[in-house]
Amino acid sequence: MKKGPVAFMACICLLLVLAGCGSNSQSADNGNTGATETAQPDNSAANGGATEADTITLKLFTALADRSNGAGKVEQQIIDNFMKEHPNVKIEVEALQDEPYKNKIKVYAASDSMPDIMQVWGQPVFMNPLIDADLLLELDPNDFGDKKFVPGAMDGFSKNGKLYGLPRNTDFFVLFYNKKIFADNGVKTPATLEELKEVSQQLRAKGINPIAVNGMDGWPLPIWFEYALQRETGDFDFMDRAMSGEASFNDPAVVNAAKYMQELAQEKALADGFLTADYGAARNLFGQEKAAMYLMGAWEAGLATDENFSESFRQNVGALPYPASDKGKLTDVAAWFGGGYAVSKTTKHPEEAVAFLKYFFDPQNWAKLMWQSGAGFPAQQFDEFLTGEETNLQKDLIGIFGSMTSSSNTPVLDTSTDKFKQDIMSLHQKLLSGNISPEEFAKQLDHAAAEARK
Repeated sequence: MKKGPVAFMACICLLLVLAGCGSNSQSADNGNTGATETAQPDNSAANGGATEADTITLKLFTALADRSNGAGKVEQQIIDNFMKEHPNVKIEVEALQDEPYKNKIKVYAASDSMPDIMQVWGQPVFMNPLIDADLLLELDPNDFGDKKFVPGAMDGFSKNGKLYGLPRNTDFFVLFYNKKIFADNGVKTPATLEELKEVSQQLRAKGINPIAVNGMDGWPLPIWFEYALQRETGDFDFMDRAMSGEASFNDPAVVNAAKYMQELAQEKALADGFLTADYGAARNLFGQEKAAMYLMGAWEAGLATDENFSESFRQNVGALPYPASDKGKLTDVAAWFGGGYAVSKTTKHPEEAVAFLKYFFDPQNWAKLMWQSGAGFPAQQFDEFLTGEETNLQKDLIGIFGSMTSSSNTPVLDTSTDKFKQDIMSLHQKLLSGNISPEEFAKQLDHAAAEARK
């Protein structure tokens, strides 16, 4: 559940400093880091490598499917560097998109064949089943005390005072936009909910998809709803009260927030085919300049450096805070600590797996490379790695995060059971397709929460 913005406030203080200064650090080496499925180390005797018989193999399962751009590229770079420095260790990488990943990890868990190292999300819906099934190796916090994690970042990866995972990202939801499309069409950036509607209508009238979103995946929609409801109520706590039974989702505020989202869909503010668009399709629609805006997380900071997209796009991609209302401010941000890593309790090589995590989270590795590649926000302090040459998109994101006055913390769809998550995603898809009314949406959402409390 959300516990208020305390942990994020510490992060904001850091970012306020970051926004006003730069360092003379050199940029990271962002060379291509290799294959999607597996990476092979240099085990030649000439390089001091071990023989094949001495090689230890670790399987790493990740949801960073793109290994040539963004966070996946950085992850692979660190893996490759680790193998060069530890020639007796081979790390085999399996990479899938988020939802296929989450489905397959269930298969691994059910078949008692967990990968040695796996991506995890610091959220109850994902972590608790793995911890409760005794599938994760308990980690020693002292092993990572020098890694400069942001205060509070490990909370979601712990249970009953024990640490089972390490956070990789600081995530927050924003509205990415194409500055050139806005300028060329004489459209101003939206600062309020009404302006978002107006801008979307203006863009649609010009034959331009207004907002790209991956509706088929489902999970972005409830996160978007947290914004819609916060703008209706003025705080992020209503959903937590409704989840606990202290309040009801069958409430006029919920109905009004649902109406706003449904109206945007009915007025074609969302890109054509958004309900059949997965993550890659929505991202490409925006990156190929076929949509003016893209509702997604700050982990997409790598849009500004992704060479799959045109130079024009990379120079003109920016980020806006989610539009305000008379109750919810631009500085009220849906933000949380995102994905990270855990080690299987049944790994045959726990020392090597933990050694890899120590290496990965050395600030000179993930925090430095993640920031200097422009791929996103680490869950570690990174002020020492500022170059003074940050992309405009990075600067926009720092401005949004550094101005934050309240945060949502863990998205509500990830605070309960897997069934509740599936139910809430399905309800949002039905709402935006027009298959249920806002009133029925509120009733069914309240029922799903009640079932989850049983």
